[in-house]
Amino acid sequence: MRPGRELDTLIAKHIFNHEVVIKRKVPTEVTPAGERPLREYTKEIGAAYEVAKKLNISLIPIEGGQWFALAGKSEGFVSPADFISYLSAGNFVDAGAAVSESPSYSICLAAMKAVESKMAREVQTTFA
Repeated sequence: MRPGRELDTLIAKHIFNHEVVIKRKVPTEVTPAGERPLREYTKEIGAAYEVAKKLNISLIPIEGGQWFALAGKSEGFVSPADFISYLSAGNFVDAGAAVSESPSYSICLAAMKAVESKMAREVQTTFA
């Protein structure tokens, strides 16, 4: 999925539980505080930061101008050593991870992968 309105809409719906409607041809996010134009979560770091904050996503710059985003433990990491230990264990079943040239896009991809993983586990639990 590419950065843009489709992914922004999914972020608004699945991360923040906001309704997204079209008003006067403008995608509009319905929040508890009121309506606003749909934020560009995939392109604006300020909006993406809210996603990272909500899901405790870690963001690390890597080689080649790329950014690695990881939605790991739901409670976050206690320390850098805890983060490294988590990475070393390689148990990413419940995690969402992504790499891209854009920090905002990496955060959003990792968030959606984490949500998809959670939804898949809920479906498995329901039918188990």
